[in-house]
Amino acid sequence: IQAFEIMAIAAVGNNLITYVFNDLHFSLPKSANTVTNFVGTIFLLSLLGGFLSDSYIGSFWTIIIFGFVELS
Repeated sequence: IQAFEIMAIAAVGNNLITYVFNDLHFSLPKSANTVTNFVGTIFLLSLLGGFLSDSYIGSFWTIIIFGFVELS
């Protein structure tokens, strides 16, 4: 299952670079840098969510809280 997740992330990353390059008219290095910064931020936020879940509020409440954050 982890392999499918990595393939999905790679596909979204490639499409996001194309979108930023063509539609937002960034240069190719700037669009690649923007996408890698975005993906890096996503991975760091998942570490923060895991830390909060394990240390303070529990798995159930973490899923509920971040689910509402994602919907908003």
